Amino acid sequence: MKKLVIALMAVMLVAGLAMAEKPALEKPVTPYTPNGRAAEVEPNDDYMTATPLVLDDDMSAAINVGGDLDFFSFEATAGLVVNFETHPGDVNDTRMYLYDVDGTTELAYNDDGGQGLYSAFTFEFPADGTYFIEVIGYSATHEGTYTLTAREDLPCPTPENNTCEGALELVFGSSFIVDNCGATNDYDLPFGGCTGYPAHGLDLVYYVDLVENQELTVTASTGYDNALYLVTDCADVENTCVAGVDENSGSSPETLIFDAADAPGRYYLILDSYSSAGQEDEWEVTVGGVVATQQTTFDGLKSMYR
Repeated sequence: MKKLVIALMAVMLVAGLAMAEKPALEKPVTPYTPNGRAAEVEPNDDYMTATPLVLDDDMSAAINVGGDLDFFSFEATAGLVVNFETHPGDVNDTRMYLYDVDGTTELAYNDDGGQGLYSAFTFEFPADGTYFIEVIGYSATHEGTYTLTAREDLPCPTPENNTCEGALELVFGSSFIVDNCGATNDYDLPFGGCTGYPAHGLDLVYYVDLVENQELTVTASTGYDNALYLVTDCADVENTCVAGVDENSGSSPETLIFDAADAPGRYYLILDSYSSAGQEDEWEVTVGGVVATQQTTFDGLKSMYR
């Protein structure tokens, strides 16, 4: 009877673990290369043995065995706003906690706020003191490396072209660099939309007026997994998207190509990203395109003024 009870408990435990499993990632995460400024010192299994973490250091760390706890101490001043994030190594899934100066009172928690199944959160410290961050694997089966970063979250003004109402003109033949610091997530694409994947990042918007058979080519890159899409109605980006691209998993350039054919008019280009983590970074954008023939362009212009 005792063996039967133990067997039933084992089955229930396995079933519970199976229920806790997360769905597979739609896309692989982008590998992260730490700046080599800091490394975890074991043992650091509680706040009394925490490894010091400072702003702008990339802390190389690891969950050495299932259930390993990693504690880090952080010196903060009142009003300081910091983004803490775990970055991809081979642990695959982390959870992260922030504790008050007593080392036990929980102030913040996150599971999947970063890339893929990695954790991230932003916190404003209420007072001067030494606070503590704890990083663990999602479950006892998660072991491996990760990088922990602490970056000051400096406020930026909202860009003029954060939404379609303030969209800036795309100039053919131009190249430019733009920073999305201060942008917000105003436009989203669902999984399977015109880029093939979700797009839940920070948005910048540009407009372009195309004539018949005019081709637009936009190549853009940034430091994370970016997405580009072209819409005709910003109030319904999902259903009016005419072209989109998100072919790469990392920071490689994406190129969007669109031919206006027999649909001249105004289009809106949205610079977005796959991740909802809200990365702020610089975009490098190049705008090109061709007109099929001079006569076609002339005919298109005539049709617009009839």
